[in-house]
Amino acid sequence: MDPGCKRILVLALTAWFLCANSLRGASDRCAICNGPFGDTVYGVTDKVTGEKIQICRACATWPDVCFICGLPVRKDYLKLEDGRFLCARDAKTAVLDNEEAHRICDEVKDGLDRLFSRFLKFPDTNVDIAIVDRVSLLAFKVPGNDFDCPNVLGYIKSKTNHNRVTYAISLMSALPRSQFEATCAHEYTHAWVYANVPAARRKTLGHDAHEGFCELVAYLLMDSQHEEDEKRAILANAYTRGQINLFIEAEKCYGFNDIVDWIKYGIDAKLDKEDLGRIRNVQIPRPGPARTSTFVPYAAPSRPKSDTLVPRGVSLATNRPLAFLNDQALGVGESASIRVGNTNMLVRCLAIGESSIRIQIGDSGAVEELQINIADQQNLRPAWR
Repeated sequence: MDPGCKRILVLALTAWFLCANSLRGASDRCAICNGPFGDTVYGVTDKVTGEKIQICRACATWPDVCFICGLPVRKDYLKLEDGRFLCARDAKTAVLDNEEAHRICDEVKDGLDRLFSRFLKFPDTNVDIAIVDRVSLLAFKVPGNDFDCPNVLGYIKSKTNHNRVTYAISLMSALPRSQFEATCAHEYTHAWVYANVPAARRKTLGHDAHEGFCELVAYLLMDSQHEEDEKRAILANAYTRGQINLFIEAEKCYGFNDIVDWIKYGIDAKLDKEDLGRIRNVQIPRPGPARTSTFVPYAAPSRPKSDTLVPRGVSLATNRPLAFLNDQALGVGESASIRVGNTNMLVRCLAIGESSIRIQIGDSGAVEELQINIADQQNLRPAWR
């Protein structure tokens, strides 16, 4: 071999040897404790970044792991009162302060109201939010309430007492902010479902579809805030058994309004991946035939908040008769959460007459016939003025 070529080959082999040893030296250290691997190398995945790292046997068998990323915690960690651990990195992004958590909940509610103002009206004054640890969250299931929905990170219960519906939401503390926001949005959507979806439909709506719709609202809120990591986390969660993916596809194909109609009046228990178009198979209650009346369409004027449920009047001149309760207009078969004093009351309109309105309050089955005060009817103003 030519001496020059031989010298170049030796130099190349030397450089390769030095580089290989340098890389080996870096990879021979555990990513957690920075100690040597020993005879066995273990691979684990960081649940936050998705990165796969190599750790030693001691770290792989270490009993304490970070609640958020799932990696062993050996030093510089935070231990919470409920026994959870947070690594130093994830403790920086966790919602640890109770007042901050409530401020974030208020921001989530405002964000939901802005984003879905055309479609949904989320309950407000009758919602109580508590920030709880993992032990309290797991112990939150108590019998005797009308509805409860446990999630890994949040919980909601609704209860009817003297025709007043209240919602108690519990959210797990020490979650990363984006995950905390998504969980809060999810539970607020459960409250909307309870307040606005007819009781008969809630019985036929499948659990996975119910949860999938709540996840959709959380997903769309995260999308509006460009929280790509949390969007991926929602999609990766098998909690809804694939319904979240179908809801996202349906929202793109048919729009959010069709999804809301399906949730309220759909025929199927869940979305069908083989025929997503069935989301348009709904049975929306229709009023009876048009009736002759001397009334013209009216809208209720702005009034002070009432401490009672007051029938303001009716409109029978169109194909869709309307009843005005406080400042809310309802058609036959429609339900709404109506402001009464400082709370909301779930009301369903059963029938509309010329001088009375028949309603059902809450899910108690209590039916009332409300007589219309002629003065209130005459004081309504035409809708076009």
